[in-house]
Amino acid sequence: MKWLACGAEFIVADVIRWREPVWKPQPRTSKKKPSIIGQRTITGQVVKIDRAGWVHIEVAECTVEPAPQWARPILPLDNGEAIRRQRGKIGQGTVQRLPWSDESARAAVLGSRFIKHK
Repeated sequence: MKWLACGAEFIVADVIRWREPVWKPQPRTSKKKPSIIGQRTITGQVVKIDRAGWVHIEVAECTVEPAPQWARPILPLDNGEAIRRQRGKIGQGTVQRLPWSDESARAAVLGSRFIKHK
């Protein structure tokens, strides 16, 4: 499969892949600085993008790489699980998307007046 770099420019029905940090769990009242305990690579299909900027994604695959100093296992997200992330937070990393079988159809969807463009 060939992946295309897309940044935060993805639409509903795109299959995207990105990396995000996994943070050490802490109580809400903790005064300690948060620390990263690993990286998570998530692949999923964009189901919905709401007006508040939240992207709803159905997870297709998730792999986890714990940091060297973290000895405990980090559980990956389940396949089929619905998650939501801010579009801006996903776009901070290197986001890639799978090409559509007909890229001209995707271009037509992008050109539609019913799609909200950022």
